[in-house]
Amino acid sequence: MNNLIEAIKHKQKESDLTDNGLASILGIDRSTWSYIKSGKRNPGLKFLSAVANTFPELRTLVDVVIYDNLLTAHTMTPQDKQQSGLRKLLRALHLWN
Repeated sequence: MNNLIEAIKHKQKESDLTDNGLASILGIDRSTWSYIKSGKRNPGLKFLSAVANTFPELRTLVDVVIYDNLLTAHTMTPQDKQQSGLRKLLRALHLWN
């Protein structure tokens, strides 16, 4: 995950975007980006999809984050999945009832 966040920060700097500008392009709130950037929140599927569509060269890193989440989810109890926020991602990928 850190590789993806660092790559996004690099793209942000390279494109001379403020946090507000990047958040606007990705269709999220600036505060959401701040939480993700600082590691206080894990990115959701909407964010990951927006990153992949906005920065196609980062799709491989997005795929790695999704794959890592799926591997983590495989070993978690249903309660842990629900509490971790993975439930939304798994539902979106049709892997959770």
